[in-house]
Amino acid sequence: MKKLLASLALFVVLSGCASDAPMAVKPEVDTSPAINLDVLTVVVVDRSQPQIGDTPYVSNNFQPTIGNAIRQWATNKLVATGTTGEAIVVIRESSLKAQALPHEDDFFKRQQTSKYTGRAEVEIMVKGREGQGRVSAEASRFETLPETPSSLERQNAYYGLLNGLMRDLTKNLRSGINDHLGAFVVTAPIIR
Repeated sequence: MKKLLASLALFVVLSGCASDAPMAVKPEVDTSPAINLDVLTVVVVDRSQPQIGDTPYVSNNFQPTIGNAIRQWATNKLVATGTTGEAIVVIRESSLKAQALPHEDDFFKRQQTSKYTGRAEVEIMVKGREGQGRVSAEASRFETLPETPSSLERQNAYYGLLNGLMRDLTKNLRSGINDHLGAFVVTAPIIR
């Protein structure tokens, strides 16, 4: 009986010390409707600087990159429905950086010791039958990481940053398109 009680007590103590593994964060899918533009073509041009040096892309296999997520958004959400003109989506910046954070050593608690910072800047230039228009939008986000993060913690931090960044950028782009490119937006049903 004493062995059973001791085993039970040990099990309770060890189960209290165990931590549940975090759920994996995944890239979000934008389910908002596409924006129909009265242009013949939509072209995406990436003019952002290449990711080099201390970027987390070098040591991790984060996919999609911020630049790829922007390209995918532009391809899926900006639809050419006209017979003349073009829209050019220029990715000015799509960067991801890592930075160490000041912290105190604590034997009992994992401190937040680094952070990922993501930044995106996009410009859309439209030329067509309605004339010309231009809109730009930007967004930035950061996520902190605990000391000695696991690969899942690094991945979750990246996807949390990417999801928030793309939500903010999408909101800013849609607002800018409505405010400055409204003449190019086709709201009537498209008959194909």
